[in-house]
Amino acid sequence: MPKPSRNALFPAVSPEARREPAVNGWIAACIVGLYASSQIALAIGHDPWIDEAQAWLQAITLARPLDFFIVPGEGHPPLWYWLLRLISLGTDFNHARVLTLGIALLNAVLLARLLRGHLLTLAMMLGTFVVLQFWGYQFRPYGLVFTCLITALLLDRRGHSLAATWILAIACGLHFFAGFLFAFWLAWQWQRGTALKSLVPPALLALAFGAMAIISGLGNQTVGVAEQGFLAGIVQNLAWAGMITSLRGLPTALLTFGLLIYALRRTPVLLAVLLALLVTFAIATAAIYGKYPWHTAFMTMLCFMAFMVAGLDRQRELILAIVLMPQVVVGLIAATTRLQDPVWQKPDLYAAMRQDAGPQFHPETDLVAWPDLAGIALAAENGISIINGNDGTLLGPVQWRTRQEDRIDPSLTTKAGPYWLICTDCAPILDVLTAAGRQAKLLAAKANIDNGEFYAYRVE
Repeated sequence: MPKPSRNALFPAVSPEARREPAVNGWIAACIVGLYASSQIALAIGHDPWIDEAQAWLQAITLARPLDFFIVPGEGHPPLWYWLLRLISLGTDFNHARVLTLGIALLNAVLLARLLRGHLLTLAMMLGTFVVLQFWGYQFRPYGLVFTCLITALLLDRRGHSLAATWILAIACGLHFFAGFLFAFWLAWQWQRGTALKSLVPPALLALAFGAMAIISGLGNQTVGVAEQGFLAGIVQNLAWAGMITSLRGLPTALLTFGLLIYALRRTPVLLAVLLALLVTFAIATAAIYGKYPWHTAFMTMLCFMAFMVAGLDRQRELILAIVLMPQVVVGLIAATTRLQDPVWQKPDLYAAMRQDAGPQFHPETDLVAWPDLAGIALAAENGISIINGNDGTLLGPVQWRTRQEDRIDPSLTTKAGPYWLICTDCAPILDVLTAAGRQAKLLAAKANIDNGEFYAYRVE
């Protein structure tokens, strides 16, 4: 038998085929570079809001040993608070916020490495509303959850599935909802034949973090059925991919689930687990805690994980792009809106009050925040103590279990003036002060895109 020719063993590769990986690499680099530029610009123009500051204030005021494991009233596992406490030993809130910007840039690089050749998915994932905002540069734990997810997929690709499992178990210490990602991962590992004994230790760690979060959330007054009602909340949650209210209905839910079923029909076990987790998430969040966009992302990430482990072929990539499209449109609109209204174009309310008060201004005795939420970001940004207008104490992290949101400390009507007031939805407290014969002069106002309007007054 004649030997095969060299050309048969090593077929010639066309110049076009050799150039394709290089071209894809350059395009991926451009996508990552564009995302990085947007994140830096958004971070520079960002006006910190309540949720970012609340975690920081909570972390730096933890005192009892038990509170480091059961964070009072938060409903979150403790790992993010441990990290914040460690960072606070060397820097302040404003400098610490650079951490999540760096994580966002790292995630973009890791995602490009994971999605080699899948340029459409890379661009769509980085362009979604939450990856551009709450899972990006904003000072929250979600970016680290994304890091864990991408890292786990990369490790598994290299054959380190057990290390990947531990990484996702650790992610459960960053946010309770990461447990949904971990549950899907365990089901996939079990289907692949991974020994259960090797999955039990990381599963126990994840369960421990979940238990800490549940106990932490007991007594939190913000927990309850979604405002629109339980059944309507479930439907809206199942239609998460629609993003805007007008698209968050039953047709979008049915279309989304139809696309998922069609894309993953050849992997029935994975499909069943994915659908079960999505439905469970929708029901649980409608019953317990209204789902926000940064929570929506866990459903998106579940779908992303399912598509990745099932194999991201061309058909699945197109279907995933359809699911992501509304999230990308909203993301680009939101990013543009934020960049058009950066923080340096807004008045600095604290500076306005300090200038009005003069050199003898002491915020711990002269500045009142009402309700308590109005002063959280101001206190964290400026490293100051403020009087809590709800009860007259010094304001720290919001005490979700005991706070009385609408209460106005009666001593504010007799407190020696002048003093200064920062408020949001100010009508109730201004009415009380006016009825007591006090005068409030508006000094400045600004809008925070995440929290609404804030106002600074001098009270005589």
